[in-house]
Amino acid sequence: MRCLADGKRKLGKRSAFKPRLAIAFRPATLHQPIQAARHFFEKDAVVRSKFLEPLHFRCRAVSLVEVLVVCAIVLFMLALLVPSLTAAKERARTVQCANNLRQWGFASRYYRDDHADYLPTEGTYLAPDKPYTWFNVLPPYLSAPPYRDVEGVGDFIKEYPELHVWICPSKNLSRLHKSASGKNQFHYGMNEVLDGMNSRWTPDFPDLGENPIRATPFRNPARTVLMFDIYRNDSRGHQDDVATSFHHNFANVLFLDGAVAGFQAIDFMTDGDYRRGDPIWMHPDLYWGYTPGAR
Repeated sequence: MRCLADGKRKLGKRSAFKPRLAIAFRPATLHQPIQAARHFFEKDAVVRSKFLEPLHFRCRAVSLVEVLVVCAIVLFMLALLVPSLTAAKERARTVQCANNLRQWGFASRYYRDDHADYLPTEGTYLAPDKPYTWFNVLPPYLSAPPYRDVEGVGDFIKEYPELHVWICPSKNLSRLHKSASGKNQFHYGMNEVLDGMNSRWTPDFPDLGENPIRATPFRNPARTVLMFDIYRNDSRGHQDDVATSFHHNFANVLFLDGAVAGFQAIDFMTDGDYRRGDPIWMHPDLYWGYTPGAR
């Protein structure tokens, strides 16, 4: 009985103590998050004032030497990039030039289909109204007016977007490349040897004049030169008239089969010398329609 009384007494004390503990700790539990947050922000303010403020006072002006060093690095990088950009632009111009010649090749093919395989003649800007000249009969196949109908071609050729086939992008239109009359602005010329040529270069070659000839006699059209980049703004020419100076010692050539390929100066003149060299007639990839000694 005594033990039971002691147990009830202990249980009574434990049950009586619980409310007091709950009442004592409940307010403290509610205030703890607020105190923790206040302590965090106070500590953060101390950290910021301790580490960030000294950095603010360490800031200083940039010296002239540092500015010059940065400028030198930028200029050095530009010096490396500019030649690459220039070379890339020239490659793009060369491709556009080749596309122009390819368009003339398409026009020549269409013309031959309509005229029993006859080729147009080379013509001359001194007589732009002559029949069968390539610069009058081929442009209509490219939806462009004949050369004789383009008023002021030397000055206004850039204003006609449909006439881009006349222009080599690498050959500028400054006065250096214009004639006095402004009427012979040809950036591409026809191989004048195909229909006969009487000059010191071909003494044994008959001069057939400007009569149209068939393309059939040329057995290897893949290497027979039809048109090319021309230097002297004329509608016709041969090896020593090829313009290799506008594509960095490189010129585009259109062949009779419509293909276009690039060649260097050494492929046209001996030693690549246009002043003292002689035309190269026996080139494995370039046939001009003439073989020395052949009649």
